[in-house]
Amino acid sequence: MTVDRGGSDNEVVIVGASLTGANAATALREGGFDGPVTMVGEETALPYERPPLSKGFLQGKVDEEETLVHPAEWYDANDVNLLLGTKAVRVDPARHSVALSDGTQLEYRHLLLATGSSPRRIPVEGAELDGVHYLRRIEDSKSLKSAIADAESAVVVGGGWIGLETAAAAREAGLNVTVVEPAEQPLLAVLGP
Repeated sequence: MTVDRGGSDNEVVIVGASLTGANAATALREGGFDGPVTMVGEETALPYERPPLSKGFLQGKVDEEETLVHPAEWYDANDVNLLLGTKAVRVDPARHSVALSDGTQLEYRHLLLATGSSPRRIPVEGAELDGVHYLRRIEDSKSLKSAIADAESAVVVGGGWIGLETAAAAREAGLNVTVVEPAEQPLLAVLGP
């Protein structure tokens, strides 16, 4: 994989190396842009799609390679620099620079912030104990898959898409599953009664 730790020639810097960031790099290359593109991602995994994390990957029906947006070779072949395992810690729009967790400064002409969201932490006592899982990253899904394999039952807090898909995966694995949802029914805000 090509790794360029910065400099003034980083025409486009994409902060966020997951589906949106990888799709932006793809669109740039398919649209004929041939300038430097650098993607910065806190995770060490190649950019991947998140929907399988609560479905096929969690169920063991999809392997990690199948979640990838592109194989590693695509980034080399398309001259997209991947800075994985590196966090963007500060953006200076006046100087057109991004400070990274390793002390590197990347200068850019165009910047795309594609960092996504974070799971909402449940504000109750015991929420940080062993056995409590959140699902956002591939490592979270791996940990949850392992926990499901060793469990007899599960409680899923949240009756949204991710919660219900996770509950279905746990149920398919033979667990007794309870879904806790503060609304009158799951997906009420999305689908209505």
